[in-house]
This record gives sequence, structure tokens and C-alpha cells, in this order.
Amino acid sequence: MALLYFKSLFCEKFGCSLAAYEERAFRKCLYRHARFLAPVIRKISPDYFLEDFKFIRYLGESLGVRDAMVDIRNYSDVNRRNAEFLRTGLKIRVSGQKANHLVHRLFQEVQKAEADAPPQ
Repeated sequence: MALLYFKSLFCEKFGCSLAAYEERAFRKCLYRHARFLAPVIRKISPDYFLEDFKFIRYLGESLGVRDAMVDIRNYSDVNRRNAEFLRTGLKIRVSGQKANHLVHRLFQEVQKAEADAPPQ
């Protein structure tokens, strides 16, 4: 069984380069309504999504669901500690739940492909 980073799985699944991973994963994991506001907020306050990008970066280095779950819990804790109205009330941020679903889906696809592969 080969070790694959979430970042590699994501880029393969969504057809992007490793260099484009953070931006692409950020957009993919934003709450739907936040997608319209995020570009404006990023221009006005470039550091607003700093924690979101840090989360996406750490998530990309995950080697499995267990690793990713630690990152998701840490991100959730950060959001609880920094309870700003835009982030927590209006949910103008990355969704941990969307990231969670994506992590499970991509790592399960790898497990299924490995299970279905003929023995070598």
C-alpha cells in the first residue's frame, strides 16, 4: 500500500497541479454562500482567511483519514476560540464538514482501488 498525501489525491481527482492545491481546495471547501464573498474579503482583509489556508495546508499533508481528522478537529477548535461573527455566525469560512466528506471520499476511493487491484 503506497502512502499518498491528501493533497496528491485531491489534485488527481480534480485535475489541478500540486501548486494549485491550496486555492482549489479552499474554494471547494468554502460554504456555498461564502464563495461569493471570499474574493472581496480577501482583497479588503488579506489575512482574514489565514487560518483556513493553514488548515488546508495541514490537511494536504495528511496520509490518511486519522491524520486528517486531527487537522479537522484542530481547525474546529480554532474557530471556537476565534468566534468572530463573520466566521462563526455567518460561516464565511471553510467548512470542516465539507473537508471531512472530501477526505473520507478520496481516501476510501484509494482503499477500494487497492482492494480491487489484482494481486501482484
